[in-house]
Amino acid sequence: MPTFFSLLLRTTLAVCLGGFLWSYSGTAHAQSLTLAIAKVDRIKGSGGLPNRPNGLKTTDITRADCVANVIERFSLTVTGTVDSGRNLDVWASTGGDCTQITSRQNGTAGATCWQIAGNQTVRNGTIVVDIPAQTIASQLGNATKQPGVQTGSLDTCSSQPTVGASAINVYFLYGVPGNNSDSNVQQAINWDTKGPAGPTNVTAGDGDRVIVMKWSPQSSSGSDISGYTVYCAPKDGLDAAPPPVDAGDAGTHPECQDGGFTDGGVDDAGNPIPGQPIDGGCTQVPNVPDGGQPSDCPSPGLDAPIVRSVGSSVSDGTTVDGLTNGVEYACAVAAYDKGRNPGELSKAACAMPGPVKDFFWRYREAGGPAGGCALEGAPLTDGVMIGGATAAVLALVRRRRKGKRS
Repeated sequence: MPTFFSLLLRTTLAVCLGGFLWSYSGTAHAQSLTLAIAKVDRIKGSGGLPNRPNGLKTTDITRADCVANVIERFSLTVTGTVDSGRNLDVWASTGGDCTQITSRQNGTAGATCWQIAGNQTVRNGTIVVDIPAQTIASQLGNATKQPGVQTGSLDTCSSQPTVGASAINVYFLYGVPGNNSDSNVQQAINWDTKGPAGPTNVTAGDGDRVIVMKWSPQSSSGSDISGYTVYCAPKDGLDAAPPPVDAGDAGTHPECQDGGFTDGGVDDAGNPIPGQPIDGGCTQVPNVPDGGQPSDCPSPGLDAPIVRSVGSSVSDGTTVDGLTNGVEYACAVAAYDKGRNPGELSKAACAMPGPVKDFFWRYREAGGPAGGCALEGAPLTDGVMIGGATAAVLALVRRRRKGKRS
């Protein structure tokens, strides 16, 4: 017959063992749940579903995707035991381990993750989680992450700190809120909304209904450049160009007046031409910040009505055609990457298309007779005829200059 002490021992063991088994059972439920990402789709956001270049993955987000706020639809499969005391939260990071609660303590210096969805329903089978692009990168540029889900805005599309893609890891965390996760699955998002640096030395030359653009590629952008786009707009109606903002360059530079005449009023040696107004003189004026004069050619902007693309990373120029003669245009150039993300616009250059003044036009403008030597019909290979025509023009120009100076 069992004694009192033996009964007490058996009861104590039963209680302890039962408590252990209950505790273990709860942990086993959490650990037995498995998450897996079945697929990721892109669906329309507030701005529709923009067309994208070939070769991009579903998980690649471009600037156009961000502006349209497309939705990344994650389809997850859930297997195992679902615990009612646990839920599914979604976090994002560019390097931190979001499974650890210390990485999710928003508002503190050590937090590297930001929440992009919360309290998602968990059940066995397939569950779908929709997250807009602007929400995914809502705190990409924030040094200190804020608590709660931030929806983001158009400014989010410009928050990428450097040129080139940023890998955003999306964490689906299953567990007790405020604790380390019990189960998780991750998906990398290739976030690339910042285009390459702009080209330099941009010039615009005019022609008959065309503008010829030339530039120097930005070598520092390297392989990130896939091509260039020229943006043009009629100058009238554009905001005035701001002054240069480059730092430093104190001092002055000469600003000269020409006295109100067309030919300059001085000969090649700088001496006044008799009978002509003398030069108005020069005065020293302060330099603008970069040492030059502010440009009077305003930027056409990335929403310019006239756009021409050059699909080559080594291009250094192109022709913009179909323009109107007599209209002054402001044009600028931006490089773009494989996601067609436009980079920053170059400094603008202005030009006015017009009829091309060829040799014969200039000959007649100088006073040459029409027809006399049948210049327009002369073959280009006739050295005598072309040479004689050239001499005639030069002689005529000399006579006109002599008449001016006499």
